[in-house]
Amino acid sequence: MNDTLKTYIEQYTEFEHGLRELISEKGQSLCGSCTRCCCDTIICEEAVESPFLKLVHQQTEHFSEKYGFLTESGCLLKQGRPPVCYEYFCDDHFFHQPDELQAELLKILGALLHHATRNAKGDLPLEEIMKEEDLDLLDFPQMEQQMQESIQALGIILTFYRDGTLPAASYEVLKQIHLSEE
Repeated sequence: MNDTLKTYIEQYTEFEHGLRELISEKGQSLCGSCTRCCCDTIICEEAVESPFLKLVHQQTEHFSEKYGFLTESGCLLKQGRPPVCYEYFCDDHFFHQPDELQAELLKILGALLHHATRNAKGDLPLEEIMKEEDLDLLDFPQMEQQMQESIQALGIILTFYRDGTLPAASYEVLKQIHLSEE
């Protein structure tokens, strides 16, 4: 593994941690009282099949064919989760948003990790690159730019949730975030 990839993994891990904290905080009241499980072992398999995600989470030995990384207290992975784990919000999340702006910000928030890793090698997002040796051939300048856009957008959304302001210039930054197709 080259030094650029090591540095990117550190940055990715730190970013994912901040993203996970905010999403957990925003969904705590709804998810905490929900009796449905919105995860599936198939999603967990991506975290085992992706060489990049395996380097991030380093928890492959805890994967269960039956339950994936799910435990009674939630997901075992603190980092290295597939981006879909952050993109998915049930309809209740959007229904309970106070207005359309906050629903839009929730969609953007969920897209930040995917945005940071898209086009890592051609059109492939980082988590879909299946040969470990290809991880040294990534488009690091492109990924670094996308990571910085995601970090900036996360800061803007945090500020909005804290003080309720979203200046026009901030909204322009948020429009740069590539939303995945549903």
